[in-house]
Amino acid sequence: MGPIAGIDLSKKIVNQTIAGKDQEHIAQILYSAPEFIGDRTEYILGIIKKNPAYAIADILIKLESMGATVACLPCNSAHAPEIYGVIEDELRKNGSKIRLLHMIEEVGRFIRKQFPEVQKVGILGTSGTFKTKQYKRIEKFGLEVMNVSEQEVEQVHEAIYHPVFGIKSEPNNISSQSLDILNNASKSLLSKGAEAIVLGCTEIPLAMPEKYFNNIPLIDSTLVLARALIAAVDETKLKKW
Repeated sequence: MGPIAGIDLSKKIVNQTIAGKDQEHIAQILYSAPEFIGDRTEYILGIIKKNPAYAIADILIKLESMGATVACLPCNSAHAPEIYGVIEDELRKNGSKIRLLHMIEEVGRFIRKQFPEVQKVGILGTSGTFKTKQYKRIEKFGLEVMNVSEQEVEQVHEAIYHPVFGIKSEPNNISSQSLDILNNASKSLLSKGAEAIVLGCTEIPLAMPEKYFNNIPLIDSTLVLARALIAAVDETKLKKW
């Protein structure tokens, strides 16, 4: 997926693991091949025609052949049904036994466990994530999903994708323009009654690394996924929240 998002996930796996020395960490494989995987949002929006699911499934099968037993996709938009469903079908056709974690469901499960008082959850993400209404999936955990306006969705998308000031273009030098957009969108969600905000694009936590925004929890979907991976491999290795 996004190369910096993959590195961020890898770091968070290490940081969330209980280990006193190198040898006590969990083995992990980061397969970063962005040139082979089409942009998920562009596929959802109809800009490109080739479903990135096939390339993703091929890589998951390669990871399994390398010894991976649990895997994930550090990209919210890759969990759109028209992509994720094809990935699952391809894995079944190839007889894969790899356990693929579902990022959106892990976020819902995490909020319900760690913030049981939260009912209304605001979402920040790409246009693709909003178009496919992926985060409605967390309603099964008793959570109400709140979105920003269509105009704000486009602005947040620009904060991520803009070739000059977007996070993807300058992940280590977040522009004030992108940060202003994200802060304003977060304020909009709070004004609607959001009790927590999901950073529903794996690039957003790079710009908003704080745990809270105006005393409201910020849910880092990458961090949630890292913790879910550790728990799936060896729950005794997972640091307490």
